[in-house]
Amino acid sequence: MKILPYSIYSKGFSIVELLVVIVTIGILAAISLVAYSGLSSRADVSVIQSDLTTAAKKIGAYRAMYGAYPTLDANLCPTSPTVDTNFCIKATRGGTFVYNLIDSENFRLTGSKNTTTYYITNDSAPSIGFTGELVALSPATIAAGTYPRGIAISPDGTSAYIANSLASSVSMYSRSITTGALTALTPSTIAAQTAPQDVVISPDGLSVYVTNQDSHTVSMYSRNTSTGLLASLGTVAADVDPWTITISADGLSVYVANYVSNKISMYNRNPSTGLLTAMTAPTIDTGTNPIGIVVSADGKSVYVANSGSNNISMYSRNTSTGALTALGTPTINAGTTPRGMAISPDGSSVYATNVNSNNISMYSRNTSTGALTALGTPTINAGLSPLDIAVSPDGVSVYAAIGDSDVVKKFQRNIATGALTPFTVSTISSGDVPIVIKISPDGTSVYVSNAYSNSISMYKRS
Repeated sequence: MKILPYSIYSKGFSIVELLVVIVTIGILAAISLVAYSGLSSRADVSVIQSDLTTAAKKIGAYRAMYGAYPTLDANLCPTSPTVDTNFCIKATRGGTFVYNLIDSENFRLTGSKNTTTYYITNDSAPSIGFTGELVALSPATIAAGTYPRGIAISPDGTSAYIANSLASSVSMYSRSITTGALTALTPSTIAAQTAPQDVVISPDGLSVYVTNQDSHTVSMYSRNTSTGLLASLGTVAADVDPWTITISADGLSVYVANYVSNKISMYNRNPSTGLLTAMTAPTIDTGTNPIGIVVSADGKSVYVANSGSNNISMYSRNTSTGALTALGTPTINAGTTPRGMAISPDGSSVYATNVNSNNISMYSRNTSTGALTALGTPTINAGLSPLDIAVSPDGVSVYAAIGDSDVVKKFQRNIATGALTPFTVSTISSGDVPIVIKISPDGTSVYVSNAYSNSISMYKRS
């Protein structure tokens, strides 16, 4: 009998054969995806390392010409000691830079692209950047005054200041730029007025300002950059119940959110003396019970969290005069009782903690107009009573102080979209009722004021 070809007898593949084919295709697809992802990641690394090396050489050339590493503006162009746009630096192909001037002899430049982060310093080659994980220092806390709230870290990273609300004082600490540990100065405090709430330090490191809620004032201090000690410059009047305070990146404007009067106080700062004077129009209206306030790094925008009206007020800032003007659409909705606010270093994202809805509102920012737009997924769960929030200087991590859980919540940030994702182990313990959180300018340390345990939690950021 003639043997016919297999295809004549076959009715098709058996189920087992089909399954083998499908599994094989799946395995090959997975291998291809992993291979592509690996190639893409390696390409990102190559781009970042090349960009960092090029930028570091340009920064070094500036130092060789002008005798010190530069201060850079929001466009990453030198502003001091000499303005020179020939030495502007720029990341390529979708990357971003964050520049930290430690002092005239030291800088750190962080480059990110997608989920890849590297950094370079004045005396190192490009190295892999922060993962964003936190590790408690040993000891994990340092004592503060009664009911500590606001925290400020000096631009050079050598000092920290805490507003002690029920002690009517400001605690003063030296900070190790190697370990991040705080050590109380001698004397350890300086007097404020009644119920100090928040503290901010000027970009030049020469001035410190503290809001005094019950005295309706702002205390002004000069800072000794060698010792870190403060000296009183007196006070300037605020409106009713001043809470939070912020300062523009150029150091020329200071803004205060007044909780009861529903106004923002606006001040001009004299960079030579550190003294504040009310602007010609000293206040501007905001929503109900404003409690959080931030100014963008480019100096064009100010945002205020209104805890009583559950929205965010949006203002444009005149970069010459510092005066604020409400945007055409002056507010955007937030969750219930928005409180803490933070803006990413590149100015593309804004975040607000919503105390009574237990989540974080996430917004994209139009860097031309300053208008905010809620992300496609507008909120992310944070835990019970998120009170404050901070974005790392490299823009890849976000941390929130969760008041009712006594923890810090850790998020990874997508630098392209601004969306947040919790870390696998998403929290780390703090003290009792963590209320304010701040990150050191070099991005290596995180500090949290614990209102009920009268302490500051200290973390190393890896």
